[in-house]
Amino acid sequence: MTKALALLIPGLDGTGRLYYRQIERLSARYRVRPWEFRQAGRFGYVDLVDELARATAGEPPATIVVVGESFGGTVALHFALACPDRVGTLALVNTFASYRRRWAIGLACRLSALLSRSAARRVKDLVAERTLALEGIPPEDRRRYREVVRAVDLAAYRRRLELARAVDLRARLGEIRARTLLFASGRDKIVPSLAEARFMASRIPRAVLHEFPRAGHALLLTPEFFLADYL
Repeated sequence: MTKALALLIPGLDGTGRLYYRQIERLSARYRVRPWEFRQAGRFGYVDLVDELARATAGEPPATIVVVGESFGGTVALHFALACPDRVGTLALVNTFASYRRRWAIGLACRLSALLSRSAARRVKDLVAERTLALEGIPPEDRRRYREVVRAVDLAAYRRRLELARAVDLRARLGEIRARTLLFASGRDKIVPSLAEARFMASRIPRAVLHEFPRAGHALLLTPEFFLADYL
């Protein structure tokens, strides 16, 4: 019997490679596909969802486990709304239906234009390193994180930030019919994950919320956290 597909939608990195700690355990039950977006330039959510829809057209109805982390959660929500017949389980990790800290993401969009400069990239790397260390992410995982983000296409990264700034799916959450698992970290400095997850849990009909008060935004890299334990 063919295993169901677990589709792992990436965050701002756009590669799916930051799911690496989750793949082995998920593979025991699923065909695991960490997604890497091909889109560059002026793409939108329609384009990103179309990539996913074409790649999953042959899957049996209501079988796909769709996982979205951070920005990837907004793509996962769009996919679940566009292709409701395909999604069996929707798992959302430290994400949002609308990023309500508009000033913060607006600033991030402006500053992202500076990342083509090596000095700006070094500052960003130092901030990320310190944040991950404070979240309890081990040195080896911090090293792998740096390797992944170093290869990110900057133009596509900025475009994903712009999409995250503009997204607002709050009014459509009640349309989601898939079994939905929400994972939220209490020490997330990037997204107000607990507040956003609680809001989504109150609107999505079949939602179950899992809270991790001591974890940060990089929940997927947190020791002893495995998505497979909850799916």
